[in-house]
Amino acid sequence: MNKKINFLNAALVLISLLVVFITVVFSIQFFSEKIRPFFVSCLLVSFIVSVLLGFRVLFLLAKMLRYIKKSEAFSMKTLKVVSAIKKTILLISIVFLGILPFFYTVADRQDAPGILVIGFALVLLPFTAFIFSQIVEELFKNAAELKTDNELTI
Repeated sequence: MNKKINFLNAALVLISLLVVFITVVFSIQFFSEKIRPFFVSCLLVSFIVSVLLGFRVLFLLAKMLRYIKKSEAFSMKTLKVVSAIKKTILLISIVFLGILPFFYTVADRQDAPGILVIGFALVLLPFTAFIFSQIVEELFKNAAELKTDNELTI
């Protein structure tokens, strides 16, 4: 069990490093541009805020792994962490709405409406993760209730 948790912790660290790398490359690209249109500024703000919220999700996932390592997977503490992850993912999906002006402008300039569909798909990805996290929260809630019932049963 510890090997799996250590592997998952290493995966979280690797994801964090990858996100930091992409953020640095994107920021360098943004600040090297001489002309900054409004839609690119919206894209940068949405990107930075979503990265910060993403790091909050990674931190909460690491916290959840610590609870699992301590054999407290189905406790109220874990349920609070899952609820916080769900709310953060919802915020990320709302922040992703800020990238739509970028995709609209690119689709308009290139006369390619398919690019706008790609933008909508990117906005819907975190919303899909939010729906999945709601399901996981309900599963954890039911498991915590079952564990409490079993502990009270003689």
